[in-house]
Amino acid sequence: MPELPTLIILAESESRHMADGPRFATVTSAHESGGALDTVHHTIRKGLASGLQVLLVAPPMVAAQAHHLLPAENVILLPEPLAPNLAASNDQMALGVAIAVIASARSPGWLLLPGDMPLLQADTLKIMGKAVTQESLVFPEYRHRRGHPVGFSAEFYSELIRLQRERDLQRLLAQYPAHGVEVDDAGILMTQDPHSSLAPLRTVLQGHAGLHAQH
Repeated sequence: MPELPTLIILAESESRHMADGPRFATVTSAHESGGALDTVHHTIRKGLASGLQVLLVAPPMVAAQAHHLLPAENVILLPEPLAPNLAASNDQMALGVAIAVIASARSPGWLLLPGDMPLLQADTLKIMGKAVTQESLVFPEYRHRRGHPVGFSAEFYSELIRLQRERDLQRLLAQYPAHGVEVDDAGILMTQDPHSSLAPLRTVLQGHAGLHAQH
């Protein structure tokens, strides 16, 4: 049985979001009492239900609370940036993607998913997992609106492991045409807080990969 693609869930702590304002990938508050951690846990469960390999890239607080869902080797600890500003946080998350790809080097592809999207269906992740083994760069669409996750095939390995800054990811996505996959899942567009600090991540993944979209 061939190895399945890897779902990389990107998360950041609620405390940073509340203390410092918008960041690259903050896990925002859910409607339930569990708040940020509950949100990312739902997202992880959707990933596990899809059957894909799941890696979580997260800072210490979120990482520590995820070990009951994922084995330790599937949790990539994201160090706090030395400089507490937006640019440093964005760059740190891009570096986290590179580390996760290195940790899953034999994977036939990778899906990048913001950690506050628990409404996305597990079946959609299955569809995107299959798509990333057939096309080089993919994204889901719901009623012609592009969403998440964005998928990279194994041929992007050498580029992904060299990511060090947000602009590296922007350039990579702008350089190659992306293939849209129509899905019946509004969850690809829905986050717990549309004004959260995940907005910059969504802009990077949606605004550039879609410039040369193919269908």
